[in-house]
Amino acid sequence: MNINQLIEKIKSIVLEKLEFKAFYIGNTWDNAAGKGDKYPCAWMEFPVMIDYKSQGKHSKQLSFSMDFLTLPKLDDTQDEIDKISDIEEYVDQFLQYLKKDIDFSLVDLPVGISIKSFNADNACGIRLDLKVNTGRFCLDPICYTNTTC
Repeated sequence: MNINQLIEKIKSIVLEKLEFKAFYIGNTWDNAAGKGDKYPCAWMEFPVMIDYKSQGKHSKQLSFSMDFLTLPKLDDTQDEIDKISDIEEYVDQFLQYLKKDIDFSLVDLPVGISIKSFNADNACGIRLDLKVNTGRFCLDPICYTNTTC
Protein backbone atom coordinates (compact mmCIF):
# COMPACT_ATOMS: atom_id res chain seq x y z
CA MET A 1 0.00 0.00 0.00
CA ASN A 2 1.34 3.43 -0.88
CA ILE A 3 0.49 6.80 0.70
CA ASN A 4 -2.12 7.67 -1.92
CA GLN A 5 -3.94 4.36 -1.37
CA LEU A 6 -3.84 4.93 2.39
CA ILE A 7 -5.30 8.43 2.00
CA GLU A 8 -8.13 7.20 -0.23
CA LYS A 9 -9.12 4.42 2.18
CA ILE A 10 -9.04 6.71 5.22
CA LYS A 11 -10.99 9.37 3.33
CA SER A 12 -13.64 6.79 2.48
CA ILE A 13 -14.03 5.77 6.13
CA VAL A 14 -14.22 9.39 7.32
CA LEU A 15 -16.73 10.62 4.74
CA GLU A 16 -18.86 7.54 4.11
CA LYS A 17 -18.90 5.60 7.36
CA LEU A 18 -18.44 8.34 9.95
CA GLU A 19 -20.40 10.77 7.75
CA PHE A 20 -18.08 13.69 8.50
CA LYS A 21 -18.62 16.78 6.37
CA ALA A 22 -15.04 17.14 5.16
CA PHE A 23 -11.64 15.44 4.89
CA TYR A 24 -8.46 17.49 4.47
CA ILE A 25 -4.80 16.72 3.92
CA GLY A 26 -2.00 18.88 5.28
CA ASN A 27 -1.42 20.98 8.36
CA THR A 28 -4.37 22.28 10.37
CA TRP A 29 -2.83 25.01 12.49
CA ASP A 30 -2.69 27.64 9.76
CA ASN A 31 -5.85 26.67 7.91
CA ALA A 32 -9.53 27.20 8.41
CA ALA A 33 -12.19 24.86 7.11
CA GLY A 34 -14.56 27.77 6.60
CA LYS A 35 -16.44 27.91 9.90
CA GLY A 36 -19.45 25.82 10.74
CA ASP A 37 -20.54 24.13 7.55
CA LYS A 38 -17.44 21.92 7.18
CA TYR A 39 -17.45 20.36 10.66
CA PRO A 40 -17.04 17.74 11.93
CA CYS A 41 -13.99 17.16 9.76
CA ALA A 42 -10.79 15.14 9.76
CA TRP A 43 -7.31 16.20 8.73
CA MET A 44 -4.60 13.76 7.75
CA GLU A 45 -1.39 15.58 8.56
CA PHE A 46 1.76 15.53 6.52
CA PRO A 47 4.48 14.37 6.50
CA VAL A 48 3.94 10.62 6.59
CA MET A 49 7.01 8.84 7.90
CA ILE A 50 7.92 5.67 6.01
CA ASP A 51 10.18 3.20 7.78
CA TYR A 52 11.46 0.65 5.27
CA LYS A 53 13.93 -1.11 7.52
CA SER A 54 12.12 -1.85 10.77
CA GLN A 55 9.76 -4.46 9.34
CA GLY A 56 12.07 -6.40 7.06
CA LYS A 57 12.13 -6.74 3.29
CA HIS A 58 8.46 -7.64 2.88
CA SER A 59 6.78 -4.82 4.80
CA LYS A 60 7.13 -1.21 5.85
CA GLN A 61 5.72 1.00 8.59
CA LEU A 62 3.80 4.21 7.91
CA SER A 63 3.48 6.74 10.75
CA PHE A 64 1.14 9.72 10.57
CA SER A 65 -1.19 11.90 12.61
CA MET A 66 -4.86 12.72 12.16
CA ASP A 67 -6.98 15.45 13.68
CA PHE A 68 -10.71 14.88 14.19
CA LEU A 69 -12.23 18.32 14.77
CA THR A 70 -15.49 20.12 15.43
CA LEU A 71 -16.50 23.67 16.38
CA PRO A 72 -17.49 24.45 19.98
CA LYS A 73 -19.23 27.58 21.17
CA LEU A 74 -16.71 30.34 21.77
CA ASP A 75 -15.47 30.72 25.34
CA ASP A 76 -17.62 27.83 26.56
CA THR A 77 -15.44 25.23 28.29
CA GLN A 78 -18.29 22.82 28.96
CA ASP A 79 -19.30 22.85 25.30
CA GLU A 80 -15.66 22.15 24.35
CA ILE A 81 -15.60 19.16 26.72
CA ASP A 82 -18.91 17.91 25.31
CA LYS A 83 -17.70 18.26 21.71
CA ILE A 84 -14.34 16.61 22.46
CA SER A 85 -16.22 13.71 24.07
CA ASP A 86 -18.39 13.35 20.96
CA ILE A 87 -15.30 13.33 18.73
CA GLU A 88 -13.69 10.75 21.01
CA GLU A 89 -16.53 8.37 20.15
CA TYR A 90 -15.98 9.02 16.42
CA VAL A 91 -12.28 8.21 16.86
CA ASP A 92 -13.24 4.90 18.50
CA GLN A 93 -15.44 4.11 15.50
CA PHE A 94 -12.73 5.19 13.07
CA LEU A 95 -10.21 2.82 14.64
CA GLN A 96 -12.67 -0.06 14.45
CA TYR A 97 -13.39 0.60 10.76
CA LEU A 98 -9.67 1.00 10.09
CA LYS A 99 -8.89 -2.36 11.64
CA LYS A 100 -11.74 -4.06 9.77
CA ASP A 101 -11.51 -2.45 6.33
CA ILE A 102 -7.86 -1.88 5.52
CA ASP A 103 -5.23 -4.44 4.62
CA PHE A 104 -2.61 -3.51 7.17
CA SER A 105 -2.13 -3.91 10.87
CA LEU A 106 -2.06 -1.20 13.50
CA VAL A 107 1.20 -1.12 15.41
CA ASP A 108 0.76 -1.13 19.18
CA LEU A 109 -2.16 1.00 20.22
CA PRO A 110 -2.83 4.38 18.63
CA VAL A 111 -2.41 7.35 20.96
CA GLY A 112 -4.80 10.29 21.07
CA ILE A 113 -4.85 13.61 22.89
CA SER A 114 -7.66 16.12 23.26
CA ILE A 115 -7.06 19.47 21.61
CA LYS A 116 -8.82 22.84 21.56
CA SER A 117 -8.42 26.08 19.66
CA PHE A 118 -6.32 24.07 17.26
CA ASN A 119 -6.68 25.93 13.99
CA ALA A 120 -7.85 29.23 12.52
CA ASP A 121 -11.46 28.22 13.22
CA ASN A 122 -10.76 27.60 16.96
CA ALA A 123 -11.79 23.98 16.55
CA CYS A 124 -11.48 21.26 19.16
CA GLY A 125 -11.29 17.49 19.05
CA ILE A 126 -8.81 14.63 19.16
CA ARG A 127 -5.36 14.34 17.62
CA LEU A 128 -4.52 10.71 16.84
CA ASP A 129 -1.01 9.38 16.20
CA LEU A 130 -0.97 6.14 14.20
CA LYS A 131 1.59 3.61 13.03
CA VAL A 132 0.61 0.92 10.57
CA ASN A 133 2.43 -1.99 8.95
CA THR A 134 1.75 -2.69 5.31
CA GLY A 135 3.29 -4.63 2.44
CA ARG A 136 5.98 -3.23 0.18
CA PHE A 137 6.02 -3.03 -3.60
CA CYS A 138 8.08 -5.89 -4.98
CA LEU A 139 9.97 -6.30 -8.25
CA ASP A 140 10.73 -9.97 -7.63
CA PRO A 141 9.15 -12.10 -10.45
CA ILE A 142 7.52 -14.31 -7.83
CA CYS A 143 5.53 -11.28 -6.67
CA TYR A 144 4.22 -10.16 -10.08
CA THR A 145 0.84 -11.66 -9.41
CA ASN A 146 0.71 -9.77 -6.10
CA THR A 147 2.22 -6.26 -6.08
CA THR A 148 3.32 -6.59 -2.46
CA CYS A 149 5.63 -9.26 -1.10
